[in-house]
Amino acid sequence: MDSSRTHLLRSFVFSHSINTTEVAAAYQADQSSIDPRATLINKIGDDGYIFIFNHGSVVFWNVSEDEQSLQLKKLLDLSSIPGLKPRFSETFAVLERPGPAIVEFNRLLIDRLSNDRMEVIASTLAQSTSMEYYESLVEESWSQVDTLLKQLRETGTLGVMPAPINRQIAASLSLRSSVIRVLHLLDKPDLIWEDKVMDDIYGDLRAMFDLPERFQALEYKLHLIQQTLEVIVDTVRDRRLYWLEVAIVLLILVEIIMSFFR
Repeated sequence: MDSSRTHLLRSFVFSHSINTTEVAAAYQADQSSIDPRATLINKIGDDGYIFIFNHGSVVFWNVSEDEQSLQLKKLLDLSSIPGLKPRFSETFAVLERPGPAIVEFNRLLIDRLSNDRMEVIASTLAQSTSMEYYESLVEESWSQVDTLLKQLRETGTLGVMPAPINRQIAASLSLRSSVIRVLHLLDKPDLIWEDKVMDDIYGDLRAMFDLPERFQALEYKLHLIQQTLEVIVDTVRDRRLYWLEVAIVLLILVEIIMSFFR
């Protein structure tokens, strides 16, 4: 007799953050044992669950597509949730069957599931989806910087005041802070220290989703964007100082010429 069972997961990402306080009140959801401040869990139907993370991701576990749409609409109707359509989604499968735990591409084989194990799996999937969201934001930021570099390369000048560039520097710093805040969840959850199987699975899941490498790549790109913008600001300031010095010299010349006329 086949005792195996397949669980289907799908994650969505909304934005930088979700106010779990308001969501908890609306859903009457349970607090997570991974991080009570960051994660909420609510049961849907007989064997469905929704995991809501404060970094802007939602994971559905054994929830039909129609019910997913209803739950997403319910979330977006809350005042604390930005009115954005989910920008990215990711699917994953968990096969519960006797035998050793194995992580395959986009699938996990495990002997049994508990609430804690489900939370760890959902949290890792949510991190991967959030990472994809931030990767898109970093690419957009770099595209804007690349446009400035192209203009500087072709014309030798930007023709802009430092204020817009300073705002872009502030935006990149804010994005970097958001990435670091979200990915603090990469720290190993305390609850898996007592579960050797889940400890191994957690490491394998992180490796499958390339979470550490993707985080390092994001850090490097954000640092490069910040450095490039700082160089551009210095270039614009030097140009303004040059013309200021020219204006001062011209004023001195005018004063000298006027003195001769007097």
